[in-house]
Amino acid sequence: MARATAVLLAAASWLACGVLGAEPEWQNWESDVTESMGIGPSLTGYRQVSLRCAADHMEVHIEMEEDFDGVLYTRGAFYSQEKPCFLDAEGGRNFTLRLPFAKCKTRNDDNVYSNTIVVQYDDELIMPGDAAFKLECNFRKPKDFTVSAGLAGEPASSRISLEDADPAAQAKSKEAIVTATSDSSKVIFTPDSAKAPPKDEL
Repeated sequence: MARATAVLLAAASWLACGVLGAEPEWQNWESDVTESMGIGPSLTGYRQVSLRCAADHMEVHIEMEEDFDGVLYTRGAFYSQEKPCFLDAEGGRNFTLRLPFAKCKTRNDDNVYSNTIVVQYDDELIMPGDAAFKLECNFRKPKDFTVSAGLAGEPASSRISLEDADPAAQAKSKEAIVTATSDSSKVIFTPDSAKAPPKDEL
């Protein structure tokens, strides 16, 4: 309901600007509405998000609660809409994106590869209920790591962290972040199993 109301307000604003001969200021409107609606991290609308880390890419699978026809994209890929960083869904509940480490603005911080994927219900606007997830594939090996402890080329750990879908949002306190971590190449994040990060990370 909030999403539909906001879209109607946008249309009314555009029509009013057209009648008055003024240029519609979409960025200002979107900023004002975003602040008043308070996007925030979302724990609803999806059943689970799973991440699998491979040697040269990360694969993320998202299962939605209901039929989804919005867009999925990595942070920064909305305007270019280039594959494999962007997916325009046309219905369904299960979606998979394979993100190469060398594309989609994937960051490499000393062998920790990370990217953020956004789940946006409206094709044009970020609204309340949208979600974002930071994906991490950690290839840093502990000092006592041996081949017997894991296969060569496998990450030491993987992580999914819930984020605010709005890129312009103010930084939230770390206490608000929920994560799912694994000591293997695969990790699954669900709203029910979401947990706060360890105290030493706060």
